[in-house]
Amino acid sequence: MTLLSRIQALSQDQVVAAIYETMIRPEQFDRFTAAPQDRAGEAAVQEGWGQRDRLQAAPVFQAHFSRAADIQEQQWVRAGRPHPGGYSGDCSRFWLLAEAAPGGSVLNASQRAARQLTGGTGLPAAMGLTAAAAERWQCYLAQAGAGDFSWSDVLLLGACAGGEQYLCRPVPMKGGGGAHVAVMAERLEGAWNGEAAGPVAAALGLQEQDFEPLKEAMNGAGGKVDRSLQQIAWRTGVPGIAELVRLTSFLMNEHSRDLAIARGDRLPASETFEDGSGQCSQFFRLGAETGQPVIFVHGMLDGIAPLQRLQPQLRTLGFRVYAPMRRGYGSSSALQRGQDPADAFVWQLEALMARENLQRPVLLSHRGGALYGRVAASRLQSKIAGLVSVASNCAISSPRQFSGLSGYAWLVALGAARANWMLPALMRGWAAALHWYGHKTLLQMQTRRGSRERAMLHQLELLPLLQQSQMLFRQQGGAGFLADVQMLRQGGQDAALARSARVVFVHGAEDRVAPLETIRDAAGSAPDARLCVSQEAGALLFYMFPELVLTALQDLAGTADPWS
Repeated sequence: MTLLSRIQALSQDQVVAAIYETMIRPEQFDRFTAAPQDRAGEAAVQEGWGQRDRLQAAPVFQAHFSRAADIQEQQWVRAGRPHPGGYSGDCSRFWLLAEAAPGGSVLNASQRAARQLTGGTGLPAAMGLTAAAAERWQCYLAQAGAGDFSWSDVLLLGACAGGEQYLCRPVPMKGGGGAHVAVMAERLEGAWNGEAAGPVAAALGLQEQDFEPLKEAMNGAGGKVDRSLQQIAWRTGVPGIAELVRLTSFLMNEHSRDLAIARGDRLPASETFEDGSGQCSQFFRLGAETGQPVIFVHGMLDGIAPLQRLQPQLRTLGFRVYAPMRRGYGSSSALQRGQDPADAFVWQLEALMARENLQRPVLLSHRGGALYGRVAASRLQSKIAGLVSVASNCAISSPRQFSGLSGYAWLVALGAARANWMLPALMRGWAAALHWYGHKTLLQMQTRRGSRERAMLHQLELLPLLQQSQMLFRQQGGAGFLADVQMLRQGGQDAALARSARVVFVHGAEDRVAPLETIRDAAGSAPDARLCVSQEAGALLFYMFPELVLTALQDLAGTADPWS
């Protein structure tokens, strides 16, 4: 089994991170308040749950839920042991506590919910519930107020906005045996997703059919979650139904979002910042929220597309990836007249590393970004963990280098080499050429006619990804490409790698644009450099054999075989 196939599923680390994310929340402080407990139903379920099943409970998840509850209790104590009506609403989530009575009023709410509740509309309308869900909500408020409920009840309600629903549960307002109760409603991001259900179930040690009770409640207007899900929760080490619903919903939403990014249905999250020269820089976030930092140095034509399609795998492997747009790409300011593109890029990296507090990130460069990666590795040295250079392109010195290109790409490359004055006009014709020939032409023009690589290319669904990258490419009229041409023409005068630099070159033997001999020379200049060659790959190695790239990243990050 290849690395790529092994990491299609969610990792245990993803589940553990989600446990803490979904447990340590102030709106769940009620688990520490003295309250009447309906133990009869719970005992009945436990009675039918044999000792054999108890021993099969996932001890790792169980331990992390216990640890998360300890951390949450410490926060509750530091907050002054607040009553449910006194929880702090200072968070970005939507939750509210409603009086258990017909048309119940709001007793407490998060800041986000409070802003949405202004205007005098009723709770169901303010929450955005569907008509059927609003009826269930009012019915449950009346039942809870009349004492016709169980403390283990979990009610799911559908919202008019797609991808949202509410988890509702009774909350004790006072200790003792009184029937003082309110209803907590927490908005969950995401809806039932059949594509994500299987991987999430597998990550929890379950079968997809185990989620049937949850699927029924999450679809449509919602309803009470069947208490049989409690057995499923205990088997996975989860303390209760509500905790399992939150965890499952979070993981399902996260995984479905990753798949959408990988397909090109949506761009990854992006932000902007000012670099050391005061210029605006845009960067994208990919992979996991925590873990080994990686900075992706994109190519000239396909941008972040080759890495974006690996979003689920990057998260699974625990890589926290930052993809800054070089000057003139996306929303990053264009290169100023007379400015050195290498200096501008290094300033950009230094500002990004300081802003995000990145400790020894791995640089990952691709195609036309290779020279920038080498310059950055040379200047930053011990500040980075190493450089992985994928399908590296070389400095422009002769038109013979472009013998592997064809059509409009050859004309642009020739202009870059011999007639720089032609480039602005060629850039204006680039968009028309893509519209006529299609975005896959960007990749096809780098392959040989009749090659295995070209045949494999036609089997990949890359159009949405390439369209997004070309949108970023053309956003400033090709200003980034012109800056990159300047960089390639001047070469890497200060790109000599330090003797101690940890570098892995991943290259295809069939690459006609950047011949393997050139890369061997580059690798030979660094004593501690490695060269990983795929005999079957060419210029599109990142797309055809991404597991080679991921393995090289693991190697440098110290998560696979140790460096030797």
